[in-house]
Amino acid sequence: MKIKCSKRQALKIYTSSSQLPASWDAALPQGHALRSDALSLYEHIHLPDLRCYYALYGTETKPEALAYFQQLNVLPKHLNTGLLGGYQASIAPVCLNIFKPSLLIAGHLFRHDISNFYTTDLSHLQAYRAYEAMIQAVAKESGAMATLIKDVPQDLVPYFQNFAPHYSQLRNDISMEMLLPKDWTSFDDYEKALKHKYAQKLRKVRAAASTLTIKELNAEAVSANASKLYALYKQVSSRQAVSLGLLNEAFLPELKKKYDATLKVWAFYEGENMVAFASAWLHASCFDMFYIGFDYERNAALSLYFNILYFSIEQAILHQKQKLNLGRTALEAKARLGCTPRYLPTFLFVGNVCIRALVNSKINLQHEQEGAWEERHPLKNG
Repeated sequence: MKIKCSKRQALKIYTSSSQLPASWDAALPQGHALRSDALSLYEHIHLPDLRCYYALYGTETKPEALAYFQQLNVLPKHLNTGLLGGYQASIAPVCLNIFKPSLLIAGHLFRHDISNFYTTDLSHLQAYRAYEAMIQAVAKESGAMATLIKDVPQDLVPYFQNFAPHYSQLRNDISMEMLLPKDWTSFDDYEKALKHKYAQKLRKVRAAASTLTIKELNAEAVSANASKLYALYKQVSSRQAVSLGLLNEAFLPELKKKYDATLKVWAFYEGENMVAFASAWLHASCFDMFYIGFDYERNAALSLYFNILYFSIEQAILHQKQKLNLGRTALEAKARLGCTPRYLPTFLFVGNVCIRALVNSKINLQHEQEGAWEERHPLKNG
């Protein structure tokens, strides 16, 4: 599909990485997340309920901007009605079955650490105009009911805030992070930096898991244990009120095969039984926690979730990273470890006026109800 943007520029949309012209990869740096070999991996994995789109701004011989999109068919299985409560628990699944809505994601639902928009030599304003044109074109092509612009490049955020009033900024989209002092060389240094009651909590949690064995899994072991890892992930995802997209059993094994050196996976064993796993990306300066899973029945006795969090701090220190990123969920728990919030630039547009008003009211209500966790200051210098 080609859409005229001006006398000079055109915009083309593709639905498969195999359709991308040679100029797509030629415009990108080596190893960039938008290169066709990286994009084709997600097509190969066949994540459920997702369709991919790729947009090229400029001409096929001389691209000026490239972008990646995902379209999610939102289904009743993405809701945990037991956690929604009230009228939403009964009405939401019915509405999804009737309207069969889809959500267009400008970005990647399951990654927050990669760039999904790239420009060659456009100014910030030109890049914004190009990206907005691409978003509008793919939204029209896909027929999506709503559009989520995720992990917007920082240089473009002011333009979306000031020139795109049709988007609502999600003010409560937060990533929990911890800056690691250079003089921390072991987990003991972190423990010594905690205030007394938080250090006591740490020791109690770690003691509960003293009988566990933790093993790093190579690509072959991840593939061999794919079903166990997926079952543990499902125990976590099934307890979310809303899951925007779900992984499948092939996701971690295929990523581990391609990114063996930078994607780490660990399994936690109670005897011979795998009761938890954790994964993380090793970036140049950041230890970026990825997907986890654990056995909820054993969590009460073994404090599996908090032990995974403490393990991530320990590994970030051992890998000599400047920062630990623990992601978007469980803000209270991560604040208790010493993480602080980084507010992320995420924008949403809902086409239906009535649904848009309902969504905006829910966003505002959620924003007003959050914040108590920000009073947590577990570190002595915090």
